[in-house]
Amino acid sequence: MSAEAIIKKIQTDAEIEIKQIQKKTKERIDEILKEYGKKTKELEQEITEKGKKEIENMQKIKISQANQEVKRQIMNVKEELIETCFEKAMDELKQLDDKKYHVFIQSLIDEGKKQIKGVFTIKTSRPIDKKIAEEKNISLSGTVQASGGIILISENGNLMIDNTFEGILKRRKQEIRVKVGKILFP
Repeated sequence: MSAEAIIKKIQTDAEIEIKQIQKKTKERIDEILKEYGKKTKELEQEITEKGKKEIENMQKIKISQANQEVKRQIMNVKEELIETCFEKAMDELKQLDDKKYHVFIQSLIDEGKKQIKGVFTIKTSRPIDKKIAEEKNISLSGTVQASGGIILISENGNLMIDNTFEGILKRRKQEIRVKVGKILFP
């Protein structure tokens, strides 16, 4: 075999080997691209799912916050309505005619007698209270700034019962609030 034939043979073998290497390289590149494509899709899907979950969680949080805000506003409106009822009740108590007021004060005195059990005096809030006290032979110990009602004070001063309209409402406000709430918002 001549030198030219040997060189030609080497060149041919080299070209064949180059083509095989190129083919293997291209196959390996295709494999890597396919593998990375698959991993990219998986990663993309994972990120998308995480994003969807985060969006769902954010929506749930926003809905929950909105529901809480609505509940808070409803409670505020209910509270305002209950307070309006208290104001209206106080206005009606202030405007009781003398006959109804007289009966009411007498019942407050009778209740007070049961609690004090002995001699007591009263502080009045209206001029009619003096008349009622005289009818019941009860001594007066002054006046009180109130829209109506009386304050009963035991003889030794140790016990005082605030039966003014404001005092009664203050003492029983929570109990009345619950009852009014049940009536208004069953």
